[in-house]
Amino acid sequence: MSMRYPAGFISAFYNPLKNPDAPTIGTATTSSATSLTIAFTAPANVGGSAITSYTATAKRTSDSVLFTASGASSPITVTGLTAVPFTVTVVAVNSYGPSASSAASNSVTPALPIGSAYEGGFFAGQISTAGNGVADYNLVIGPVASAQSSSKVWKNAATTTVGADSVIDGPQNTADMVAAGNSTVFPAAHFCNDLVIGGFSDWYMPAKNELEVCYYNLKPTTTSNNTSAGTNTNAVPSRGSNYTAGDPAQTSAADFKSTGTEDFTAIGYWSSSEYSAYGAWFQNFNTGNQGYYGGKTNDRHVRAIRRVAV
Repeated sequence: MSMRYPAGFISAFYNPLKNPDAPTIGTATTSSATSLTIAFTAPANVGGSAITSYTATAKRTSDSVLFTASGASSPITVTGLTAVPFTVTVVAVNSYGPSASSAASNSVTPALPIGSAYEGGFFAGQISTAGNGVADYNLVIGPVASAQSSSKVWKNAATTTVGADSVIDGPQNTADMVAAGNSTVFPAAHFCNDLVIGGFSDWYMPAKNELEVCYYNLKPTTTSNNTSAGTNTNAVPSRGSNYTAGDPAQTSAADFKSTGTEDFTAIGYWSSSEYSAYGAWFQNFNTGNQGYYGGKTNDRHVRAIRRVAV
């Protein structure tokens, strides 16, 4: 049976004198690629007996499918999720039953913490190869000790390369260069392509827009950004406008901050995206500027990455 109230229906089994009040919802945050964590505040009124547990319910925004987890206190982590938006509610439970639900949390999409150890390297963010804001790959940055070189030329001559001009398809760019010449002709591409790290052999030289995602999420310094760069429809979320002086800010990943064990130095890194016979795109990790001047035959840093399908 149920009792009708102006705001809708509530269960006749819910007794506000015995059941606890609803918790106060806090902030939902991502804790991994398949989980999220919700913080909340216990209710002041515990009802007729002490609260024994809390249940968090994550609702998938696209189809309202529910995922639950229980815990003795805040926070609670809900697992078994995918990289799509969720909101979370929490109920308190005592010996008389559950409280009413809390308000819904902010929307959050499960994802790995930027800079965390992942698949042979470190998680650097997501890309949408279709440029529609829907992630299809996670990017993995290789370790400094094995996946970075401080001195590689893009090509040993100022000539055009067949292919190798995609701004997002680093694997294909790298394959095109490897097929077109040996390590003397394409030192940077062969360095990346020939790596085996953590049992993975699919490392490659990142394309322009892939390398920009690495900068946006792993900026090592506090230097103001170049506001003439930053638009990247292959980023997730898609960026339709350039940087501001303070966005992106210095990364929160400690190892990737300036002088950290895995940081990108502030100077230019080659991408695998050719601009012309003379130049290829590179990324400055101090200001975010993307350039193509200076010539392929100049030495620059290069750092290998790999992709993992979402």
